[in-house]
Amino acid sequence: MRSQEVRRKNDYEFDEIAIITSGDGVGVGKIYHYVEGKYALHQRAYRIHIIDEKVNSKYYFYYMKSAFLPYIEKTSFHSSVTSIRRPMLNEFPVPIPPLAEQERIVSILDRFDKLCNDISEGLPAEIEARQKQYEYYRDRLLSFKEMKK
Repeated sequence: MRSQEVRRKNDYEFDEIAIITSGDGVGVGKIYHYVEGKYALHQRAYRIHIIDEKVNSKYYFYYMKSAFLPYIEKTSFHSSVTSIRRPMLNEFPVPIPPLAEQERIVSILDRFDKLCNDISEGLPAEIEARQKQYEYYRDRLLSFKEMKK
């Protein structure tokens, strides 16, 4: 899982909730996958499996998407290809608010994500709103006051 496109295969290595991110290349700090269930990894991908009950995995995922790139830009190894190492992941500072607050944040971000990325829900609602906007302005532009003769 080193690209935005998730590839499929018939066998798996893990069956859990995890965050997957690229370990090197152009995807470092930019590609994240939140997986629930069976998956396998490419050799240069990192798996983050949260075992602390005080941390919501989805919260951690959203926080990584938000803050990990700036963090690794300061700490990554640069040669011909940018890469990260496990200690960088282990030392990544993540603020951990109370679990209820993490769940509230996840709920809000899940809704935004669904609106932005779920083609069956977000896009039709946006199309309908733009259609109504179009009709409103069309009607306004094409309505004229009667001129006195």
